[in-house]
Amino acid sequence: MSSNVVEGCVRNAITGVPRILIPVFVLLIMAGCSGNAPQASTTPSPNILPTREPSPTPLPDQSAFRAAWEAGPHAHTYDLGKGPNTYCSRCHSPQNWDPASAVDLPPNCVTCKFPTDPELRIATTMDFVEEQDWVGIDCATCHEMERGVALPGFAWLNTVTGQYEVVNTPDELCAKCHLTTAGVSASGGRGVTHAIDARGSAHANWAGEWPQADRPQYWTDCHEPHSTEPLQCLDCHPGIPSSTTHTFGLNASMLDKVECMACHDASGMEVGPSPDPEQNGVFVTLVSSVGRDGQKSTSFSYSHTIQWQVACDRCHFAGNEWELPVLSAAGQPVTEE
Repeated sequence: MSSNVVEGCVRNAITGVPRILIPVFVLLIMAGCSGNAPQASTTPSPNILPTREPSPTPLPDQSAFRAAWEAGPHAHTYDLGKGPNTYCSRCHSPQNWDPASAVDLPPNCVTCKFPTDPELRIATTMDFVEEQDWVGIDCATCHEMERGVALPGFAWLNTVTGQYEVVNTPDELCAKCHLTTAGVSASGGRGVTHAIDARGSAHANWAGEWPQADRPQYWTDCHEPHSTEPLQCLDCHPGIPSSTTHTFGLNASMLDKVECMACHDASGMEVGPSPDPEQNGVFVTLVSSVGRDGQKSTSFSYSHTIQWQVACDRCHFAGNEWELPVLSAAGQPVTEE
């Protein structure tokens, strides 16, 4: 309010008021006049838009990766017969791992359930993990996470420190669990069926005609990393059925009888008809083991050690149980004496 308006308001109000009371009246009148002053409008100008919060960045859709993971073995690691404890979980469920766990003395060894056991065996050197507390091999095992989303690239969650370790290649990541027989003692050491030995592989060592850019370098070149589904030999070698590189008309005529790795395996695995009825007796690489119930079992297993040259007498030896013709290593007929 302007000073002239206030002065006029006061002058009009004190007319006829005794002089001694004028100071008091002046204060009261000025307060009243101020109360009649127009108030500033709180309505925003129509030309000024209200401030809006920025829209959050939408999370990437990783449902396809999760579906592939769900279809693979890494999503289903809880099994009473395969170590639901704080020792075996080093690989089966790293976030449940206790580094202080160790193998107990027989007959308990580890906390699990043998096929012949009526009840779960409980070792004194490790804890049992209930299924609802089991984490498994989830996204956070191999990827740093943010808002429930796996960040690009891969890393290994060190559950001892709670920090991620940098791994330089997919093979380094896979080897955290898929150790060779020279692996660390904390994994259980030797004889695990999930060990992978790619040493000596023709894929790893070939430096001749095969272009280096086309040569698979890492396990993830041959395995889908989330489902672990492997490529087949013909996926990368489509010309084999029509090639002339194989002797005595193998190629297409034999591919329904012999799986490629049955001949090209360099690891020394057993070879024989597949125990899987769906494979119709095709010769494959096999692994035999004696289970904890004392029973021997033989199952198909992919070899990861590949050789270019083959030895036909690996199966075509004298007196073979499949009654195959006897051949030399080079595939020439041999007359039995």
